[in-house]
Amino acid sequence: MDVSPNVVPMTDKNHDAPADLPVLLGQKELEVAPQTCSEANASKHDTESKKGGGCPWQIPLVGWFQMLYATFGSFMPLAMLSYGLQQSFARNSQDFACKYYMMDELKLDGATIGRLHTAALMPWNLKTVLGMLSDSVPLFGFHRTSYLVIMCSLCILMYLWIGFFALSTSALLVCMTCINLGIAMSDLVLDATAAGLAKQHPAEACDLTTSFRVSQALCGMASSGLKGVLVASIGPRSTVMSNIPCSFAVLFPALRRWLPEERLPAACCSFKPEKLSRNSNLAAAAIFLAIVAVALSLTQIFMQDWRARATVICCCGILVLWISYSGLRSISSCLSNTASLLFLRTFLQPGLGESMFVWMSKADNGPKFTPQLLGMADCFGFVGLFLGVLFFNRFLRRWKYRSIFLLGQSLLIVSQFLDLILVMRWNKVLGVPDLLFYLGDETFDQAVTKTLYLPLAVLAYKVCPSNLEATMFAMLMTTQHIGMDCGKYLGVALAEFWGIVDGNFDYLPHGVISKAVIRLLSLPFIVILAPTVTPDDPIDSSSHHQGAQARDSSQHN
Repeated sequence: MDVSPNVVPMTDKNHDAPADLPVLLGQKELEVAPQTCSEANASKHDTESKKGGGCPWQIPLVGWFQMLYATFGSFMPLAMLSYGLQQSFARNSQDFACKYYMMDELKLDGATIGRLHTAALMPWNLKTVLGMLSDSVPLFGFHRTSYLVIMCSLCILMYLWIGFFALSTSALLVCMTCINLGIAMSDLVLDATAAGLAKQHPAEACDLTTSFRVSQALCGMASSGLKGVLVASIGPRSTVMSNIPCSFAVLFPALRRWLPEERLPAACCSFKPEKLSRNSNLAAAAIFLAIVAVALSLTQIFMQDWRARATVICCCGILVLWISYSGLRSISSCLSNTASLLFLRTFLQPGLGESMFVWMSKADNGPKFTPQLLGMADCFGFVGLFLGVLFFNRFLRRWKYRSIFLLGQSLLIVSQFLDLILVMRWNKVLGVPDLLFYLGDETFDQAVTKTLYLPLAVLAYKVCPSNLEATMFAMLMTTQHIGMDCGKYLGVALAEFWGIVDGNFDYLPHGVISKAVIRLLSLPFIVILAPTVTPDDPIDSSSHHQGAQARDSSQHN
């Protein structure tokens, strides 16, 4: 499937373009806060002072944030509020509370909890379609701000629904899916803006992404310290409802138009079907990925035989890999390699559903951690993320992408053997208490897993061709999320293959070893697909795209 030939770029500076041309996500230049001469000089000085090193360690933290605000305007605090409160604090707390609700009140086993929890993540796999919807259908004169307001309001309604009503399994699945839709759409709007800003300010792209992860880490630590106490004291449903202020914290700045977006005139706010037909190949690719995501979720909900589900997962994985590589290669080989790497790296990271979560909470031979202890363990995981972000921004940003990904994947494989030590209770033989060992394991695993997202996000920002940054970024993230979900579904099938269901954990060590072996398979793909440049290096991804446009134009003439 070819994605590129019919894509029609348009910017606000193209005054000769017809008025009815489609406005694809990220094709308008973003306006940032105007700078005075003194602010511009200060920003330039800050930029020069941090080259070759990490911002938070070489300049004062306050000065670093001032530099980011001077560069990116009010978008920076809005994005940090969304990534921190909405995507980290609220989502982390809601996922934790819903797991306990399904385990304690709905009496579901770990494999079933894993299937339903992952199926509810389907909206994250529809980000490309959602992005094209926001581009084609402006609401109240805005392509982004209005959608951000609506999605925050949707999350508030779903939190209230879960809080006030005792829900069945199906109703809870609907609520979790709607909450993920609201958070995913908010994430899409912010990613769209960040992608355009990263192209305008490539030297500050790592710093902008780092600020998001710092906010995620700090709010995640706060959420992890509170969620276990809240679940134990007020119950899972009330814990979910307590996330309402997080959505309000993003809703109010959105209403005050902190996004760098101008209101469209009334004449430009009508929907025209030809906007999508002019970009039929891109729309077809987005719809294809959406169909795959929906098919994966439906098979996990309604198909009981794990063999049939595993077959569907593998077939969908092959199809997504094909569209990622062959379809995007016509735009840029670097773009297609990045999409394939994002998919394969996450696809080959299977879990075991929520079998480990249930084993640590309920198994007779397990540690029987309380909600407070499990929540505190997640807090240490976010501490690991915070330290990992600082380490990446100070040292790893000068490493080549290939070296970063190989190191990270090797550490993730090591973390699986730490899980094996806990499951086999060898830590007791070594005289290490369960809680202390698990905290160290969780901190290490989360630090590696979440820190690896930083170079992946920077790479995805930079490989997107000019005038198509956010649309292509949404497609890259959709590919990664589908790969992540396929890996989780594959892990559920792996748990069922070993019989780790209905409270039976006899073969849990075999499942952990199987996870580690499968993760080894991603190493050769990293060597083949990862670029040999550093996160601070620019990547020219527009030449192939511009050449294709020139050939299409000559053929048309």
